[in-house]
Amino acid sequence: MLNTLGHIFFANLLLVFGAPSIVSPTTLMVTSIAAVITDLDHLAHLRTALKTHRFKSETRTMWHELPGLLLAMTVSVAVTFFSAPLGQSLLVGFVSHYFLDLLTRPTRPFYPLSEKIVFLGLAPRNLKKLTAYDAVITAAFGVILIAGLHGQGIFSI
Repeated sequence: MLNTLGHIFFANLLLVFGAPSIVSPTTLMVTSIAAVITDLDHLAHLRTALKTHRFKSETRTMWHELPGLLLAMTVSVAVTFFSAPLGQSLLVGFVSHYFLDLLTRPTRPFYPLSEKIVFLGLAPRNLKKLTAYDAVITAAFGVILIAGLHGQGIFSI
């Protein structure tokens, strides 16, 4: 799990630059919520995470892996029939979360079919380096997002 702001910024970056025609305060909010709701399964392991300063792939439920991704995609497609912009916003938020976790953290992408942990090594494992990495990536995502929103006239600097 990248930090919560990192997930929100990344998902909205994808929305702003990938689907600029549907960007609105509502779609930005929907994308933000969808980008972080997946991490609710970590709440049950919060005490351990506070002691170790980490969430582990084993602390994720099946909703944080393949079944959750499939359910999220199904919900997004269903919502698209009622409101295309909202369905697309949900899809961007949900999928971006899984994608970012796969890129930056050890994860079990095919759980429960496979317990194999995959780590692409794009983020450091050392806690201090990881914290710095997350801060830099989140700041970069935030700056680019603000610039993108400013360019669309949604946010004035």
